[in-house]
Amino acid sequence: MQEFTIRPPGYPAMLVALGGVAGPWLVLLVQNGLSVLALGVVLGWWGRRAHPLPQQWLAAVALALTFPAQLIYANAVMSEGMLQILLLGLVAALLAFYRTGKWRYWLGAAAAVALALLLKPVCGLLAGAFALAGLVAGWRTRQAWAVIIGLLPLLVAGAYMAWNQQRTGYFHFSSITEINLLHYNAAGVVRQVDGAAAEEAWVAKVLRAANAQQSFAARQQLIQTEAGAVLRAHPWVYARQHLLGMMTFFLDPGRFDISEFLGLAPLAGGGLLAQVRAGGLWRAIGQLPWGLLAGLLLILLANITRLLLAVRGFRELGQGTGPERAGRWLAVGLLAYLALMTGPLGAARFLMPAWPLLLALALAGLRAPTRPVSAAATA
Repeated sequence: MQEFTIRPPGYPAMLVALGGVAGPWLVLLVQNGLSVLALGVVLGWWGRRAHPLPQQWLAAVALALTFPAQLIYANAVMSEGMLQILLLGLVAALLAFYRTGKWRYWLGAAAAVALALLLKPVCGLLAGAFALAGLVAGWRTRQAWAVIIGLLPLLVAGAYMAWNQQRTGYFHFSSITEINLLHYNAAGVVRQVDGAAAEEAWVAKVLRAANAQQSFAARQQLIQTEAGAVLRAHPWVYARQHLLGMMTFFLDPGRFDISEFLGLAPLAGGGLLAQVRAGGLWRAIGQLPWGLLAGLLLILLANITRLLLAVRGFRELGQGTGPERAGRWLAVGLLAYLALMTGPLGAARFLMPAWPLLLALALAGLRAPTRPVSAAATA
């Protein structure tokens, strides 16, 4: 039953629409076009703002091209690229509304949120946040339409949840919530506390009990109860696990993504993050080919550099215009939201939807070298 609602219908509908017209090549063309568009929007904004010198453009291109997930997931049957362009559109619409106060931009932002939550379950809570923003906008503008438009994504989410209830008997947005809660959040805690064998036995026991329930709703509620009990029993263990995942969200060089894309053999013992939790990081690193290891270290260095530049860019944009000051908070807010919601699953793939926002902050942190000034210009 859970297979009905693991993924929202947005991306499958796009695949049917594009694949039904011209086959897989059109899907690839659209996704690669969106990937290039996202980078072009960010680089174009920075170019107009900073009037960079050639060496700065080289640095900007290096920052843009040292994130392999941007290439990899433009060429995979995954919704990250489409969500990425929607989040960029959301930020653009909100900033346009901030500048002009015109309702069409607020409506565009609502549409971006509604489409985003129909692409990825992780965006579900954005509907509630947008509804609250609508209340604030309505109070400030004294316009009822701002509140009504702010409620539209919430209505879309509620309608989809009601449809799921009609199909499964359980009012919910996505069954991925319970899947992650059981197999990653709680299971990761059991592994850290009692070891891998205990984790497997506990997950199997919970699934046996859940699958014996008379209804899908009872099944999901039992998983919530059992997993919640583990998290409440070991809150600090889970907090460390969640924090590690959030750090990985920003720093992961994408070993899994690159290995899958190149068709490399999987690591024995699971992924790098799983082996970090189990204390086997160095053993896992020892399995990597030297070329891949060197590439991963280079990407890790680029990730750290982008983060440091993003901090400086955040401060730099704070000295700019009103939209720039507001935009930096939108970027940080969306990045923090995705990192928090992803939690222990943190990886480069989950950063990709908001990565252009991180890139924009990093580009804003690139300081311009001093341009030579002629005596005539000074005079």
